Amino acid sequence: MLVLARKLNETIVLPTVGAAVQVLGVRRKVVRLGITAPGHLPVLRGELANGEARRRRVELPPEPPAAGGNASDLPQRPLPERLQEAVVGVGLCRLQLDAGNLEEANATLAALQTHLQALHQELKEKKDSAANQTPTQKGRRQRALVVEDNGNERELLAAFLRRSGLEVDTAGDGADALDYLRAHDRPDVVLLDMVLPRVDGPTVVRQIRNDRALAGLKIFGVTGHLPEEFHLERGPAGIDRWFHKPLDPAALLHDLRELGRQPASAT
Repeated sequence: MLVLARKLNETIVLPTVGAAVQVLGVRRKVVRLGITAPGHLPVLRGELANGEARRRRVELPPEPPAAGGNASDLPQRPLPERLQEAVVGVGLCRLQLDAGNLEEANATLAALQTHLQALHQELKEKKDSAANQTPTQKGRRQRALVVEDNGNERELLAAFLRRSGLEVDTAGDGADALDYLRAHDRPDVVLLDMVLPRVDGPTVVRQIRNDRALAGLKIFGVTGHLPEEFHLERGPAGIDRWFHKPLDPAALLHDLRELGRQPASAT
């Protein structure tokens, strides 16, 4: 506790919260104080702190729903405002402790802990979401074409990449992949299975590398076989990188992010 000696009409200023306390008069054992404070800052007599603290505590914002809840139910107030609510809650807790109301102070602390944990979790999720975004040099999300004849594997891989921040299109075989590349804007990378019906992976690679409009397109080969079985060059003239089935999602995502940080190839 800070103890100050002030004379009549002298002032104590609390610049951080924009408040000031002035001694207006002293009569016997009573000191008259004038207090100037912002409207959102509660100023209470000690004997009223208990009731006010109880009222303010129930006004703490609702916390995120349990797992499976709807995130749209959360209050969309600015973060500084929600942090300020926590600061006010700390002040209320101090008032309760000064008044000797330990039970109320413990309840307020529990509410504050829940509130701050919710804020921490929200900030962590935002940070993780930003880290999972995989932008290209043009400032947009990377776009991948997944070419896989096994429908289950194709959709699982596509879903994983979408959750990781990529835009994903799919093709069920080599012929569909070539049709897609001729009819759409080129993706940033093709994730290409090698053993495919109609048109196999090596044929897709050779056709892509012979098409000037697709020059520099990254091709990641995905196969359960040895890469040497397909007689394809490694690098810009063939397969840029190989991945063996079953896929290691973390290794694939690492290489995709590395690809996103590279300068865009000239077309």
